[in-house]
Amino acid sequence: MPPEPFGITGGAGRRDAFLRWLPLFFFAAGLAISALDWAGVCSEACAETSLYRLFGFPLPPLGVAYFTLCAAARIGSRRHGIFRAALAVLLFGGLGAESVFTWIQAFVIGRWCPMCVGVAVCVAAGCGLIVREHFSGTNVILLSEERKSVMKRTAVHAAMVLIAFLAGLGTAALGLGKPDAFAAGLTPEMLAFGPADSSVEVYVVSDWFCPACRVAEPEILKGARLAMKQAKVVFVDYPIHRETLNYIPYNLSFMSRDKEKYLQIREALSALSRKTKEPSPEDVQAAVSPIGVKYVPLSFADVLSGTKYQMAIVQKYKVQGTPQVVVTDSRTGKTKMLNGSVEITSEAIVRSIAEVSGK
Repeated sequence: MPPEPFGITGGAGRRDAFLRWLPLFFFAAGLAISALDWAGVCSEACAETSLYRLFGFPLPPLGVAYFTLCAAARIGSRRHGIFRAALAVLLFGGLGAESVFTWIQAFVIGRWCPMCVGVAVCVAAGCGLIVREHFSGTNVILLSEERKSVMKRTAVHAAMVLIAFLAGLGTAALGLGKPDAFAAGLTPEMLAFGPADSSVEVYVVSDWFCPACRVAEPEILKGARLAMKQAKVVFVDYPIHRETLNYIPYNLSFMSRDKEKYLQIREALSALSRKTKEPSPEDVQAAVSPIGVKYVPLSFADVLSGTKYQMAIVQKYKVQGTPQVVVTDSRTGKTKMLNGSVEITSEAIVRSIAEVSGK
């Protein structure tokens, strides 16, 4: 009799027993990863991927349900062929969906989420194992008629998993996305200072706890005041020191809401960073109260979009350290870099603007 597709037709010794239960290990691992992601146990790299939904549903609970079904189908596959077919459809459909999300991480988000990669590996491993089982099960000497029958069955099941893969691919391509509330967030225009129609852009990249940045800060502020008269100026927080992450939400809020007094606010935040690495909203409000402004917290989506924009600037101009000032003109295509507290002076910033603009 020909072997059942997608199943193990008996086995010899511990190796077969190990391979028989190995898919369940990957399903359990995928379920655990999804559960941890659902509980919010994730790295900073996962922040952007956590905003994605499949037809409006969060991905982690869907992952928990998916791997639970895979495990149930695997256990049932030892007794009935319909469970073997269901497992194949689940796995290859999941592989199609994971292909889309992997593409999104690589080319849309631009960062890899460890949790998402782990889920993809578990799905791919499950696919590989059941394919191995099928072909190891058919690797016996058969009569000509039996061989034809097995080949026909294999062709049917290959078509089935291909359809499942394409269905998963299409479903994810249509259904994966970020809700508008998350997709909006802070825009680059909301974080820029100076004339919006200027072709010259000045990016001030710094770290609140960088000693060289603190030395350069007075010249940065002086140069920024002059630059804002003729160029767009954007302040970029690059967290070389992790404590800077504690200041980014406050800084983004003030940049987007209190532009007229921002340079004064920046001085106040710089002074506060010398006193505490973990400022509370009350600490921040006390620091800016003499300036006559009120701190208004941003939403998580706003902070996320603002941080993503800042990191995109860092990556675009290949910033290696802080402080650094990038002066670029989209009209002429010229770019000038100023690095360190020695090079960054108010005169150098103004001179660089003239150089790149040709004026």
